Amino acid sequence: MAIDLTALCRLRPYLYHLTARANLPRIARLRRLDSAAALLVQARRQELLRQRRRAKCEVAIEDEVVLIRDQAPLHQGNMLLDGMTFEDFVAHLNSHVFFWPGREYGPIPHGVRHYERYADETPGILRARTSEVLCANPTAAPGFCRFNSGSPRWNRGRPSPRSANTFSSAGTADFREGAIVEVTFSESVTLPQRTEVADSPYGPWRAF
Repeated sequence: MAIDLTALCRLRPYLYHLTARANLPRIARLRRLDSAAALLVQARRQELLRQRRRAKCEVAIEDEVVLIRDQAPLHQGNMLLDGMTFEDFVAHLNSHVFFWPGREYGPIPHGVRHYERYADETPGILRARTSEVLCANPTAAPGFCRFNSGSPRWNRGRPSPRSANTFSSAGTADFREGAIVEVTFSESVTLPQRTEVADSPYGPWRAF
């Protein structure tokens, strides 16, 4: 079993990303999404790389303030860690950029719930065609996860497993395209020219 990228582009033709509205001008200028780890390194705040963020975090990068999302749902007691410490896994999450897959009318339900969690903060929602994100990042191998990696829950009396293999490559995934909950990239992602932005996952969409 493996992920067929062509099939993924048909089934989930769009990728969605939520960010703080204050971050949009910087993202638009750079045409790039940076992971939390990349932002913390640029801000010279490496001491935060392995610490769970209980609340949103503001850091300064040169003359700009960047807001990094909280990790409040990441509860250690809800995870069964394999081969790594909790701090290791926090750092692992921080090194990725996250997208929710979806169709033209919005992301999958996990992405909608993620938006609803932060709706009171009036975040910005970015979306781009899955095929164009892949083409804009030809040397980056996307990772795939079949659950919300940052919000572990107990299931049938067992904690949710987490490890260095939480994000599978297309070739190593033991699930198919329809089971994908998260699409991730390591460190940074170049945004396609036709990226769009909206105030909600349902639009209306405008050029970014």
